Amino acid sequence: MDLKIKTPRSDDYTEYAEKVRSGTSEARSRAGERGELVRHEVGERMFDLMMEYFPQEYQERRRDELVRAFGAGIAVGFLGREIVRYARR
Repeated sequence: MDLKIKTPRSDDYTEYAEKVRSGTSEARSRAGERGELVRHEVGERMFDLMMEYFPQEYQERRRDELVRAFGAGIAVGFLGREIVRYARR
């Protein structure tokens, strides 16, 4: 019994390795997209649960975030005004 087994050439290895690499990068990008979608959905559900089960805490956090955002807006506006004044000199 004589088996004729053809050994692959180095060019075949290179071509195969390139196919594996390109397929792997596509799979990784698809997995990353799915992971991002799942994280978003989990975050949305956690947010909904927080609003449902802890309404007072949610309102307090929301109020604190709005106060911080308002304060940051005032600081940025003041800094921007001072930069414009300095640039006009």
